[in-house]
Amino acid sequence: MRPLLLCAWLALIGASPPAAAADVDLGVQTPDGKLPPALLVTPKRAVRELHAEIVAGGRTYTFDHANVPEGKQLTLAWARDPKVTAAEVSLHIVYSDGFVDELTVPVEYAYASALAVDLSRASADLKKRTVKVRVSDRIERAEVTAYGAKKVVLDQREVEIGAGPGEIEVPWTGDAKEVVLLDVTLHSAAAYSGFTYSPWFLDVPHEDVLFDTNSDAIPAAEEYKLRHTLAELKDVLDKYGEVVPVKLYIAGCTDTVGDAGHNRDLSQRRARSIARWLRTNGYDRPIYYHGFGEGLLAVPTGDGVDEARNRRVLYMVGANPPPASAGVPSVGWTAL
Repeated sequence: MRPLLLCAWLALIGASPPAAAADVDLGVQTPDGKLPPALLVTPKRAVRELHAEIVAGGRTYTFDHANVPEGKQLTLAWARDPKVTAAEVSLHIVYSDGFVDELTVPVEYAYASALAVDLSRASADLKKRTVKVRVSDRIERAEVTAYGAKKVVLDQREVEIGAGPGEIEVPWTGDAKEVVLLDVTLHSAAAYSGFTYSPWFLDVPHEDVLFDTNSDAIPAAEEYKLRHTLAELKDVLDKYGEVVPVKLYIAGCTDTVGDAGHNRDLSQRRARSIARWLRTNGYDRPIYYHGFGEGLLAVPTGDGVDEARNRRVLYMVGANPPPASAGVPSVGWTAL
């Protein structure tokens, strides 16, 4: 039985965090008459520690692996039960260089299904409101449910596909800004397979903290701004926290005054200071940060220009790292 491949950066709404797209491939072993359901984990670089918890049918299965070499596939299997066709996977991965990755992966599967869905090159077009995936058989139709804030059903319909094998487009309806999660079930003539995908991404409104020159310490007089940001984040969690695994990404930016390398380091330290303040003051969801230095200018300038609008920090939330459409480059975000 061919495995159902998952893409880690989609994380099937998952999870994942920043390094997942580049550093680990995930797949699901579709159960049949002999094989149990299993998560297939293949790191693209050496792993020092891997801890996994899989919840399926009310039972929790725990796995621990150490010193996993690059390219070695791990098979994390759980008990066969045709009545159970969904599981939730939590992964904690420590790579050999100390980078920590945490992923939450909801998984759906069907017994004795010959239909494979390959999400390794999946993509969404928010303007066309379509998701592209590759499939192993011709798809006749798809059932698509679009969820919004607080998991309100925005739209639920069956659409004709009539395409495959190969790449297909699955359409959805509704405002792309309101759709938080898509639940898709694909049907071929003899089998079905499902996946979930979150196109949701949100900029958090805020007032920038004014740091002292060449300092990453948050002045006491500026903390009120972060308290306002914390309130905004709690509102985000209230609306979306039960629909997708909300992650916060903090991007530090500088103007072009001074050495580029120094500015990159300074912006990293300032983003980390803000992340630590939010964690200390009650924000308990995953936080990632990165210092872009002069690499993410709000106002393009030449070198050595003192432009206040470029000395900023971005707060972005989503189920996955900021997409390219957000104007933020793909980087290895650091977990707090």
